[in-house]
Amino acid sequence: MKNIHNGPLATIIITNYNKSNFILESVKSCLKQDYKNKEIIFFDDKSNDNSLNKIKNFKIKNKYNFRIISNSNKKKDFATFNHITAVKKSLTKAQGKYIFLLDSDDYFHQNKIRKIIKTFEKNKTYKYILDQPILKFKKKLIKKKFQYKLSKNKWPKFPPTSCMCFEKKTFKDVLKKISFKKFPNLAIDFRLAVFYSLVLKKFYIHKSHLTYYRQVEESMDSKYIKYRSKEWWKRRKEAFEFLNLILKKNKLPINKSLDLFVTKLLNKILSI
Repeated sequence: MKNIHNGPLATIIITNYNKSNFILESVKSCLKQDYKNKEIIFFDDKSNDNSLNKIKNFKIKNKYNFRIISNSNKKKDFATFNHITAVKKSLTKAQGKYIFLLDSDDYFHQNKIRKIIKTFEKNKTYKYILDQPILKFKKKLIKKKFQYKLSKNKWPKFPPTSCMCFEKKTFKDVLKKISFKKFPNLAIDFRLAVFYSLVLKKFYIHKSHLTYYRQVEESMDSKYIKYRSKEWWKRRKEAFEFLNLILKKNKLPINKSLDLFVTKLLNKILSI
């Protein structure tokens, strides 16, 4: 496959906080894309490891042309809110027609940008495209398959942030509607999946596995042990509250499932 030079500009936003061990692999995967009409924005959220120096030295040494943004005015806040802020600040500098999100401990397959943009350009109704993740453990890779099924009793389940790609104009508008500072346990990927799938309904889940999703012990989700941690149940309650708030704001039927009742009950018990 020859390098693709023509086509709309793609912006890749890499968000980083204390992931110095992984950032070079992440950035290199973007630089090596076979789609060449792209820009890369690396946003460092005031890391206290050597991330910023490492990426700056890498850029200077290799004379690479990508933008580095350092958030020197970071507030002491929840990680989820910081992540949303990082994306929004990066977006103000983005020139691309399409936006690709990438967490700095993940990385892309070489032909991801080309395949996703081809899908966008063939179907103009798509405003949000996700590819399938390849879970990367220390010694193995596992391809995970997501298939979207609408259910009135459950919220949508989608691939993680690094698999998410957007048409920029709509993305900027959606961010304004999901970025309010409530529900500190809810990450940006869940918020976006809810709005795009249940309100806009203009999305597509690509069949190809194009994103390597690293499984690390110190990740933001490590404290949310399914069914067995108080934090997991607290986040689950916030998910229902966010879901119903979005549905109500858009005059759609809210969720009144047994799952919601059980989640509320267990939160009361665990808070005693």
